[in-house]
Amino acid sequence: MPSLDRPVAEERIERALLEQWDPLGVASTPGVHREYLHFAHELYNLLARGASDVQIARYLHHTEDADLGHPELVSRDLAPLVTELRTIERQL
Repeated sequence: MPSLDRPVAEERIERALLEQWDPLGVASTPGVHREYLHFAHELYNLLARGASDVQIARYLHHTEDADLGHPELVSRDLAPLVTELRTIERQL
């Protein structure tokens, strides 16, 4: 299987964030959503460097709290999203 180039991988990561994470609650509104593009870029970097599942979850929880102002989300289970990110990672 050919490997994903970075722009395609980041697009898939961004889509996974929108569909499975979405702390801003924008997925249900019509239109193009680029709110998570920066985070997809950072997650690509983490995956490319071999970050652990714990490191990825910590990054996402930190983002929810510090960057997006949703500390109440820090306790939610991110395992399904991390699994999806690992699927993307295997294609890099």
